[in-house]
Amino acid sequence: MLLCLTALVVKAGSIMHEFPSNAVFSSLNAPKVPEFDAANKLALQAQAELTAGNKTMADSLINLSIKTYPTLEAMQYALQLGRLSDIVGANLIIQKIINRTHAFEGDGEVVYVRPYYNTIQKPLMMTKNRAVFQWLVAAQDYNYSFGDRAAYVNVLQATAMYKLEPFKAWSQNDPDVNVQRSLIGKLALYSADYQKAVSMFPLDNGNMRDYRLIEHIEIYQQANDYASALKSANEIGNKLIKAQQLYQVYAFWGETDKAMEHYGKVDNYIKEQNLNFYYLALVDLHKKNFASAKQNIENCLRLRDIGRIMRTVDKWMVYKAYGDAFAGLNEFDKAKDQYNIALLYYPAYQPAIDALAKLESGHEQIIAADKTPPEINITEPTPARGLKVITAGNNVMVKGLATDPSGIKEVTVNGLKVYSQTSGAFWGDVAMTGINKITVTATDMAGNKAQKTFEIEKQATPQVADKDIKPVVPVEEKEGKNYCLLIAAQNYTDSSIPSLENPIADAVKLKLVLKSQYNFTESNIIPLYNPKTADLKRQLLELNNTIQPEDNLVIFYAGHGIWVDKEKKGYWLMTDAQYKDRNTWLPNKDVLDLIAKLPSRHTLLITDACFSGSVFKTRGLKDAPPAIREMENRISRVAITSGNDTEVPDESVFMKYLVKALSENKEKYLTAQKMFINQILEAVMTESKTEPRYGTLELAGHVGGDFIFNKK
Repeated sequence: MLLCLTALVVKAGSIMHEFPSNAVFSSLNAPKVPEFDAANKLALQAQAELTAGNKTMADSLINLSIKTYPTLEAMQYALQLGRLSDIVGANLIIQKIINRTHAFEGDGEVVYVRPYYNTIQKPLMMTKNRAVFQWLVAAQDYNYSFGDRAAYVNVLQATAMYKLEPFKAWSQNDPDVNVQRSLIGKLALYSADYQKAVSMFPLDNGNMRDYRLIEHIEIYQQANDYASALKSANEIGNKLIKAQQLYQVYAFWGETDKAMEHYGKVDNYIKEQNLNFYYLALVDLHKKNFASAKQNIENCLRLRDIGRIMRTVDKWMVYKAYGDAFAGLNEFDKAKDQYNIALLYYPAYQPAIDALAKLESGHEQIIAADKTPPEINITEPTPARGLKVITAGNNVMVKGLATDPSGIKEVTVNGLKVYSQTSGAFWGDVAMTGINKITVTATDMAGNKAQKTFEIEKQATPQVADKDIKPVVPVEEKEGKNYCLLIAAQNYTDSSIPSLENPIADAVKLKLVLKSQYNFTESNIIPLYNPKTADLKRQLLELNNTIQPEDNLVIFYAGHGIWVDKEKKGYWLMTDAQYKDRNTWLPNKDVLDLIAKLPSRHTLLITDACFSGSVFKTRGLKDAPPAIREMENRISRVAITSGNDTEVPDESVFMKYLVKALSENKEKYLTAQKMFINQILEAVMTESKTEPRYGTLELAGHVGGDFIFNKK
C-alpha cells in the first residue's frame, strides 16, 4: 500500500498521494485523552464481535464508540463492513464518524489518527476541518475498493470539493492540499476533462516527478492520446519505473513486441501486481492468444485485494477485457456476462456497450452462415463407443454438453425437451424399462440438428452377465467445493420501506454454523450485505465465473419481499428499491434466471422474506448410503422459504430453527428436505403464523435429488 522514496506515497483509487516525511509530524503527537482511549477499546470490541458473528452487539458497541469519540478503529470497523460487501453499512458508519467530529465545539483540535498512515502509530492532533477531510479520503478509498462507480464518484466529488481551511503546521507543504489536488484530477479524469486532470499533477524536478508522470500516462490512455503517453513514459527518470510504464503504454496500444521487450526489464515484484496481469492480457488479446488472456485476467481479478496492491485497474475495464477473451474463444454467452458485469459496475462505459453490440451483431452473422450441426458430448452416464451402459436404477440422468458457434437452441432426449443452458450444458431424467435406446438431439440457433444415440440396459442387479457387454468404468469425478452466497438487505434508502434489524445477523449465524460444522471454507462463503439490485446481479454473474459443475451452492436471502397479486409475480427488494417504482424491484424470475446460469451440481436457495414462496413453479460421496449417493448423482435446484405467500416477521422464527437444525444435526449426511420436514416445518408453524415451504426450482434446472449437507 505504501511506496517510499523521500516522501510517503499512498494510493487512493488509482491516484498516488504524496506526503512529507514523518519528521513533519513529530511535534504533532497528541496528549492522552481518556475518551479517545475508551472509544478505541469499544471499537476494537465491536470488530471482534463482528468477526465472531454477533452483528447486533457489534453495531451497539461501534455506535457507543463513535458517540464517545471518533477514532481510526471505528473507521477500521467500516473497512471490515466493506470487506463484507456492506458498502452501505460502511458509509453509514463513516457518516456517523463525520457527524461526531462536526459535533465538537468550536474549531479547535481533536485527537485523530490518519487512517491511511501505516508508519505513524501515535495519535495526531488535527483541526475539526482537517479530521473530517481525512474521513472523507478514507471513504473514497473504501468506495473505490468495494463499491460501484456511482458510489465512488459520489464520495470522490464530496472529498474533492471539500473546503480545506489553512493548517499552520503544514503552511509550506500541505499534504492535504496535495491529496485533494490528486482527487480533483481523478474526478476530472472520470468526467473526461483530460486537460484539467493533467494540470492537477504539475511536473517539477522534485522527488515526485516520476509518479506525476505515471498519472499523466493514465490520463493520456483514457484520452486515447498515444503520443503524449509515450512521451511521458520516456521522460521518467527511474529505469525500472520507466520500463514498466513503457511496457504498459505499448501493451495498451497493441505494440506487442515492444511491450514484451520492456516487460523483460520490469522488476519481479511489479510482475506480481494485478495491474501487470491486466496489461499482459491486453498483449494476449492483440496477439489473439485468447486462452492466455483469459488466464491473465483471472490472475488480475485474484489479486484485487485491498492492501496488497499499489495500483489498480478499474473493475469495468478488467471485465471488458475478460469479455473480449471469451468472445475470442467463441464463448459468446460468457463474453456477454462479462460485458454485463462491466456495465453493472459502470452503466455508461462505452467500450463495454460497443463490445456488447458488436458481439450481438457478430453472433447474428454467425447464425446466418452456420450450416454445421452441433457437437454432442455425453458426460453422464459414461458410454464408450459400441458399449452399453448398465444401470439398476429406475431412472437415469442424462447429462452432457452441446457446442456450436451459433449457440444451442434446445436439447431433447427421446423427443422430450430437457433443461439446457445457453452455454450448451444440458441434463434430464429418463425412465428405465429393460433395454432403452437413448437418443439425444441438439438443435442450434441456425436450426441445424445433431443426434447421438446409445443404449442403457436396466438390470435387477448391477452385475453384468452378458459376455458381449464390457463393463464401463465410471469416470472419476472431481471432488466439488461448497460455496455459500449470503444476501442480507437490511438498511433501505427509501423511507417508505422500513429498514430491518436482523438480516445481517441472521446471515452471519448461518455462515458460522456452515463454516464450523460443515465443509464450507471461509474463502468460499461470500457475504453480500445491503446490496443494491445491480450488486446482486453482478455477484451472481461473477459466481458463474467461479463455480464448477462438480461444486455445490447455498444461496441465502434475508430482506423484504413483495407479491403483486394482479401480476401474480413476486419480487425481492434490494436496498435501493423504491416503494412507488416497481422498476426498481427485482423479480423472482430474474433471480431464478441468474441461478439457472450457474453450473453447480446442487443449489439450495434459502429465503427468509415476505411472500418468498412465490419462487416455486410448483409446490412442493463415497461413503454415503446408496439413497444419498443417488440424490448426490442428480442435479438439484431446491429451495426452502420462510413462508408461503404471506408476510414474515423481522425477528425470524424460521432462522432460529434453521440454525438450530444445522447446529444440532448429528448425521453425517443431512438432506435439505429431511431437515425441513423433521426440524423446521412443525416447529416454525407451532411458534408463528407462517408456513415455511420446501420445493423444487424447475425453471432453474432441477432434475432430482436434493442438496446434502455433509458434516465435518
